[in-house]
Amino acid sequence: MKARALFLAALLACGVASADEATRQDKIAKIIEAQGLTQLIQQQLDQSKESASEMGKDIAKKLLSESGVADGKQNPKVEQILRRYMERCAAMFSSKELVEIWATFYGKSLSDSELDQVLAYYQSPVGRKDVLATQVAMTGFGQTMNTLGQERMNASIGELMSELKTASAK
Repeated sequence: MKARALFLAALLACGVASADEATRQDKIAKIIEAQGLTQLIQQQLDQSKESASEMGKDIAKKLLSESGVADGKQNPKVEQILRRYMERCAAMFSSKELVEIWATFYGKSLSDSELDQVLAYYQSPVGRKDVLATQVAMTGFGQTMNTLGQERMNASIGELMSELKTASAK
């Protein structure tokens, strides 16, 4: 009899913990929605994909130039291959995947009450303005980082080609 009572108590405790976790996950999902996180991540992925396509073209030109191909000569096949490769790199994850991964870590140090406060903030007028301001800032930030990334990638490829030429000359 005692064993049955203990088993029922344990079963009820698991059910309560599971319901509490489901409530927490529901709160986190609402915070993610209120933050516009899925759209924000998708925006970044779209910008990265566009930038990666341009970077693929730049890399092809740089590689051809550094490998001794005469200026003005292009190799459309190489450009296409590198462009597709860079686009695949930029599309390794979907925004849904990234948000799901992020959600597994979000809120671990927050109590249920604090999650409620965070949600209330993002649903408030100032919280909605914060989300819009973040989206606008991320557009400019993403464009700037993509431009800087291309510049640094080009410099890095130049260094790589120089090192490869030096190594193969020995």
